[in-house]
Formats: sequence, C-alpha cells, structure tokens
Amino acid sequence: MTVKLRLSRWLCANRECARLTFTDRLPTIVAPYARQTRRVGEIVGLLGHSTGGRPGGRLMERLGMPVSDDTILRQLKRDAAVSHRSSEVRVVGIDDWSWRRATSYGTILVDLEHRSVVDILDDRSVDSAAKWLRDHPIVEVVSRDRCGLYAQAVREGARQARQVADLFHLIQNLRAVIEEQKSLSGRTTGRSILSEDAIVDAATHRRRARLAHRQSRQEIFEMLHALR
Repeated sequence: MTVKLRLSRWLCANRECARLTFTDRLPTIVAPYARQTRRVGEIVGLLGHSTGGRPGGRLMERLGMPVSDDTILRQLKRDAAVSHRSSEVRVVGIDDWSWRRATSYGTILVDLEHRSVVDILDDRSVDSAAKWLRDHPIVEVVSRDRCGLYAQAVREGARQARQVADLFHLIQNLRAVIEEQKSLSGRTTGRSILSEDAIVDAATHRRRARLAHRQSRQEIFEMLHALR
C-alpha cells in the first residue's frame, strides 16, 4: 500500500537563512525523507531482530510489506545506533558472520549487558575490528571465540580490555571433542573417552574417527538384521 501525503511548504524570506524552505513534520507517522512509516519500520526491526535478514525479508513479503534483506539489516543498524547513542559499551561480544556462506564474512558486535547488537562491520579483519575498539575506549571486557584474528584486534585496539572465551564456543569445542573420542573408542566397548589417541596427528585422527564411526554403524546394522 502506498500513502500519499500533501503537506504545506513555505519559503524563508531571510536570504541569510541556511534553510530556504520549510515543510510540515509528521513525527508520529513518518520520519523526514523516509520511504516507510514508523510503524512499518518498527515491524521491520522486530522481525529482523528475531529472524535475520533473508528470513525476515521472506516473512515481510508474505505479510504484504516487501522489503529487502539489506533494508532489514540497515534498519537494525539504525535502531542499534539510536538505542546506544547515550550509553557506552563496557562488555562486548565479537564474532564473525557470513554475508554469503563460505564466500564473504563480516563482524558482529553485541553489547552483552543489554543483549543487543551494537554494530555490524563489512568485513572480518584485524584492522576494522581494532578501529571499532579504538573508537570505544570504555570497553572493559571482550568476549570472543578462540580465533587469533579477534585476539590480535583486541590487543591493538583495546589493550585495557580483558579477553574472555565465550561460553558458546567452549561448549561447542567440548562437544566436538567428546563426539570424536566416543567415535574412536566405539559405542559398545565402554573404554574411556580420554586416551592417548588424543595426541595423534589431526588428519590421522579424523580418518580413524570416520572409520570407527562407519564400523560402529555396520555393527548396529548387522545386529538389527540378526534380530529381525
């Protein structure tokens, strides 16, 4: 739906005035130069915050308010800038995210105290992350994964900040190690998941895990076939 508004417009008689023309403002309906109402902007922000760019775009199209995924991301960025204009970020979480999977990546920064997105960087690099941290000197704690890229960015851009490993990646790493060890030790042997195999070469370790997993599946298949 398109809404057409007819507003009054005035010319300033003072030639020294920086603004030559003036028009009516509708602050509760639409912002200046905006192409959508404030109500639609709030809906875009809520759906984008809950679902993300592309899923939010598909849902908005189904609701009869088509917007692109880039528009949703821009709306989220504007909302974050407004909400944090008067507040400083002390505890920030930093991680990468994909503009396009396995092709291009950006960086997302989250205020962990307010649980909201602070900024989205166009790339995943030490320079851009360090520059953002230098622009926010009040940052005290940076939560990150164990990637050396962001560790170096914190060392260059926020030496005063304390670096901590975020809980999500710690649990993810622990789960991956347990799954590999269980595959190596087999599902029926009952051997300890911590063994000397943990120190073998990474490539050999993965190959043995795949072979053990395949053998375990074959044993289960043969057992089920025999019971049948």
